Amino acid sequence: MNKAILEAGILKTLCDHARAVDPNLRLSSIWALKHLILSAPKHLKLECLGGLGPGWLKHIISQDVGDSFSASGARSERNPGLGTPLAMGTPNAAGEQVDLLNAIDGSAEGYRLANDGDEEESKMVDGPGALSRRELESEQQNQQQSQWRAPSRRNVIGAANQLRADDVAVQKEGLDFIRNLICGSAALEMIDCLFEELGQNRMFEILISKLRPRLVNAFNRERRSVENSVRQTPPQTDIVTSVCYIVVHLAAGRPRHRQLLVSQSELLKLILPLFAHPDPQIRSCCAWIVINLTWVDDQSDHSNCRERAKELVRLGWYEKLQVLESDPVLDVRERTKTALHQINCALR
Repeated sequence: MNKAILEAGILKTLCDHARAVDPNLRLSSIWALKHLILSAPKHLKLECLGGLGPGWLKHIISQDVGDSFSASGARSERNPGLGTPLAMGTPNAAGEQVDLLNAIDGSAEGYRLANDGDEEESKMVDGPGALSRRELESEQQNQQQSQWRAPSRRNVIGAANQLRADDVAVQKEGLDFIRNLICGSAALEMIDCLFEELGQNRMFEILISKLRPRLVNAFNRERRSVENSVRQTPPQTDIVTSVCYIVVHLAAGRPRHRQLLVSQSELLKLILPLFAHPDPQIRSCCAWIVINLTWVDDQSDHSNCRERAKELVRLGWYEKLQVLESDPVLDVRERTKTALHQINCALR
C-alpha cells in the first residue's frame, strides 16, 4: 500500500499540505507523514525530511504554544469599561498571522436597528418615576453595548484556546515525526542526520524546553498581588510522552549517542520527576531510558556504561527506580526490574 501511494506522488502533496493554513489539513498531513516514515528505508526518510524542510520542522516543535492571551485577558479585566473590540493577531504553527478577534460585524448596525422603530413608540411621558427619552436611549445603549461586548470577549478566549489546541496538536505530531524518524530502519544514521540538520545543541534545547514547567500569568479579579500574578503549570502530557520516546530512541543509538545523552544533565534532571507521572506510559518510558543508557554494545563500551550508570545514580534515578518496583502497572514494574538489573551489573 505504501508503495502504491508513494508512486502516486503522495509524499510531495503531504509535505505541501503540512504547511497549509487550515489547521485540520496541516495536522492530518503531519500525522500521515509520521506513519509513512515508520520503518521506512533511509532514502524515504531523508526525502520526507527534505520535503518538510528542517527549518520548518524545527519551528513547529520549538515554538511556545503557551497561553499568549493571559496578558490581554488581564488588560480586559483591568479595563472592563472598554467598549471597542480589541485587535489581536498571533502567528500560528504555519507562521501566518491570525486575527483571533474578528470584529463583530453589524454590531452597531444591529444596535441601530434595535433602536429604530415607530417614532410614537419612543415617546415617553415626563412624570414622576418616568424616564425621559434621552435617559431611556442612554440606558438602552448601555444595555446593548454590554450585551455584545461580553460575548466578544468570550469569542477571544475561545479562539485563543482553539488556536493553542491546534498548535499543541501540530507540535505533538512534529515530535512524533522525529520519534519515528530515528526509530526502526536506519535509526543510527538518522540520529546523526537529525543532529546535523536541526543542530545537536538546538535539538537538546528543544527537548529541555518541552519538559520545563511554564510560568503563566494568573491574574484574578479580586487580588492582583505579585505573589499570585505568576504560577507554574506542568508541560502537556502528550508533549511529554513524545519527548520521552525521542529520548528513548536517542539512548538506543550508538555508544557515542548514549554518552552525549547522559551528558545532558539538565534534561536528565527534568525527566526525574516524570518517574511519578500519573500516566503509566511515561513512567514506563523513564525505565526504558535507563535500559537503553545502560546497554553495552561490546566490551569496549563497558567502562563508558559504568560511568553512565554512576551518573544516573548521582542524579537520583536509582532511587526513583526503586520506587517504581511497586508500581501498580505490570509493564512499568517489569521494565523497572530490567533497568535496576542493568545498573547493578554496570556498577560491579
